[in-house]
Amino acid sequence: MKQAQMKQAQMKQAQMTQTQLAQTQLAQMQAAATQMQAAATQMQAAATQMIRTAEQKTEQTTMQTAARTGTKQASAGITIRLFGSRDYEAIVAVNNAVFPDRPSTVEEWRYDDEHFEKQYVNERYVAARPEDGEIVGFAGLWHVPWAFDPRKFGAEIRVRPDARRQGTGLRLWRRLEEALRARDAASVKTQVWEAMPEALAFASDLGFREVMRAWESRLDVGAFNFGAFRPALDRALAAGVEITTLAAERETHPDRLRLLRAIEAQIGKDVPRPPDDVHTPVSFAMWMEHVVQAPWSMPEAYFIARVDGEYAGVSGLFRPQVGDWLNQGLTGVRREFRGRGIATALKVRTVEYARDLGVREIRTWNEINNQRILAINTKFGFVRQPAWITLQKDLEG
Repeated sequence: MKQAQMKQAQMKQAQMTQTQLAQTQLAQMQAAATQMQAAATQMQAAATQMIRTAEQKTEQTTMQTAARTGTKQASAGITIRLFGSRDYEAIVAVNNAVFPDRPSTVEEWRYDDEHFEKQYVNERYVAARPEDGEIVGFAGLWHVPWAFDPRKFGAEIRVRPDARRQGTGLRLWRRLEEALRARDAASVKTQVWEAMPEALAFASDLGFREVMRAWESRLDVGAFNFGAFRPALDRALAAGVEITTLAAERETHPDRLRLLRAIEAQIGKDVPRPPDDVHTPVSFAMWMEHVVQAPWSMPEAYFIARVDGEYAGVSGLFRPQVGDWLNQGLTGVRREFRGRGIATALKVRTVEYARDLGVREIRTWNEINNQRILAINTKFGFVRQPAWITLQKDLEG
C-alpha cells in the first residue's frame, strides 16, 4: 500500500513538474512576443501617416510602370483604395472566383478581421472600376501572429479571372509595396498554389523566391479502410492513452484550457516553417477566439490524447461554412510521448468523426519535409494535390 501511495505521489509530482515547465516555456515565449508587439505598435502609428502620403504617390508610380511594361490601358481606369466594411461581399466574391473549390463566407472573413488582435497590422486594399465602383480585385497585408516579427509581413493579391492581364495585380502590388516600405518592412511572404503558373510567374517577376512548399492532401472519407486502422487506436487505448475532446475538457476542466493552449504552443514549435521564421505563441484570448469560438470551430472534433492524466497530443478538425469537407488543423504529439502511436490514434478518431458526420472528405496541409506526418497521411490514403508554395521577397538593401 505504501509503495502504491509513493508511486502515485511521484507521478503527481512529475505531472506538476512537466505542467510547470510547459507554462514557464509559454510565459517566456509570450514575454518576448509582447516586447515585439509593443515595438510594432509604435512603428504602426508612425507608418500610418506615411502610408497616407505614399498612397498619393502610388497612382503616379503605377501609371509610369504600366507605360514602361506595356500594360493594357484598362488598368489606368482602376481605382485602388482602402478596404471598408461595405466591401466584404465583393472581396469574398473575388476570392471565391479565384478558388471555386474552396469557397468562404462573409461571416468567416468578418469574424477573422474582428478578432485579429489590434497590435498586429491587418490591412487591405481593393481595386474598383470608377464608373460603377465594381470591385475586381483586392490585396491584403498582415503580421503573422504565430511567427511574429514587427518587420515581417504576409501578403496576398487576388484578381477576378475575367479582369486579369489588365495591370490590376501590378497596381495592387505597388500599393502594398508602398505600405511595406512605409512600415520599414524587412520582408514579405505570400503563398501561391502550384496549379496557378501565371501567379507564380507574376510573383517571380516581382522578385519573390521560394522558401517553403506544403502539400495539400485530401482523404476520401467514404473510401477509408477503418478495419485496417481501428487496431492502432485500440492498441493505444490498451496502452493507457485516453482520448477526449476540447468540448469535454471545456465542460469538465475549463481551468485547464490555458494549459492546453500552452501544450499546443509547445507542439507548434516543432512544426516546419520557413527558415527565417521563429515560432511565437498567440495570446490565450486569440487562441480561444480562433480555435474554440470561431464560426469554423468544432470543439467536439478537436481530439486530445492524455497519458496518466497529462496532455500528450492533439488533432483537430474545423468546418468551413460552405462545402462538404472538413479541414484538418494541427496534429502533433509532445516530444516525450512520441513513438507510441498516439498521432495515428488521434487521426483515426478524426476520420471516424468525419464519417459519422457524413462529410465527403478531409483536407490537410503539410510541409513537404515533415516526413513523420506525411507518412501517416499516406498510410491513411490522403491523396496529394498541387503544393502551396511560400514565396518571400526581401525588402532591405
